[in-house]
Amino acid sequence: MAVLHELLSSHSELIPDARRAANAVLASVSFAAVAESILDALAEFGLDDLAAGPRASGYVEPSKAAWEAIEQAVAPYLRDLERRVKLKHEDEATELCKGIVLGLYRAEQRGFEPLEYAEDCPSPLAAHAVNKWRRRRQETLPRAFVQKFTPDWDWLVH
Repeated sequence: MAVLHELLSSHSELIPDARRAANAVLASVSFAAVAESILDALAEFGLDDLAAGPRASGYVEPSKAAWEAIEQAVAPYLRDLERRVKLKHEDEATELCKGIVLGLYRAEQRGFEPLEYAEDCPSPLAAHAVNKWRRRRQETLPRAFVQKFTPDWDWLVH
């Protein structure tokens, strides 16, 4: 990033090309790839990775530690979603939101280890993603997407 900043500072004529390249990268979002990435991130957590138990600040319940671990795994995707919404990259934001929702749905269906302690976590996180995505509009995720990929979460289209 520092090299790119230095290059663009020295050669301002490259700024339009850099913007086009950045927009091309932002435009390449696959909801299936995002979902798989979220599943991979959640699959890395085991019960031993949870920050549960006695701490200097007090005892941390396994359910609270599991929620925090899952939220941390999904946080980069939520930040990316928020950024794309602010930039008004509507199609990319929609794909990213669908990927977050699908990843969380599949994690819930597969019952990853941390979800044993936070089994009610994926649905509220998915709702949070949808709320970020539709911040300025009253849309729902496409009905066909929900019916095909997340049929048990039909609340997404109501």
